[in-house]
Amino acid sequence: MVRRLGTLVLGLTLGLLTLTVAPAQAEQRPWAQLVPERTTQVVRTISSREHCRQVWCTVTQAWEKDADGRWTKRREFRSTIGSNGWGKEREGDRRSPNGVFEIKTTFTTTSSNPGEMRWKQRRATSIVSSSAGSTYNTWLEVRGVTSGDRPSMRSGWVLDFNNVRLRRGAGPAPVQGAGSGIFYHTSKPGHPWSPTAGCTQVGNARQMRWLLTWLDPAAKPRVVQNR
Repeated sequence: MVRRLGTLVLGLTLGLLTLTVAPAQAEQRPWAQLVPERTTQVVRTISSREHCRQVWCTVTQAWEKDADGRWTKRREFRSTIGSNGWGKEREGDRRSPNGVFEIKTTFTTTSSNPGEMRWKQRRATSIVSSSAGSTYNTWLEVRGVTSGDRPSMRSGWVLDFNNVRLRRGAGPAPVQGAGSGIFYHTSKPGHPWSPTAGCTQVGNARQMRWLLTWLDPAAKPRVVQNR
């Protein structure tokens, strides 16, 4: 009888252990396998019909990984992408790129960085060139340009897509015609949920500011799109 009771207690104990472990296993996210092991912050943008039913309707989520390897969604924001949806292949196709990307630099029009990530001040003269040639997909200051600090581009970041450069000749050359100037940015007044030309638009400026202050370079953040 004692042996039978011991076996029963052991079986119940193992059963409880199984119940304890199962939730952690259930929390594994397929997209998390696409980012480096040391990454503990992910900005994830996926298609969603929660707010609208067009091909450009998305949500943008902020995820954090704890010390036990579990991912928790911190915030979720309504957003939009290119008017033709996902799957960028060439300049001007009005699609947003799929995949996993680093953040090349954050930017604001303020005189100082609101967060801790790499940062550039965006000015009225700031562009990322879409013109073919040696400065294709390169951040430039162009005399005579006055729209660089328009309301939709006052805060956000440059996605590290197609070898975007922050200055002339710095780093690997972009593939000509494969797409340039892919940003996360906010919206122009009165049009918070309009589609983009290929960027991701977080329509609320306060939500973008939260993202910029939440991102931590020590977390090796990644942007996961359509995964």
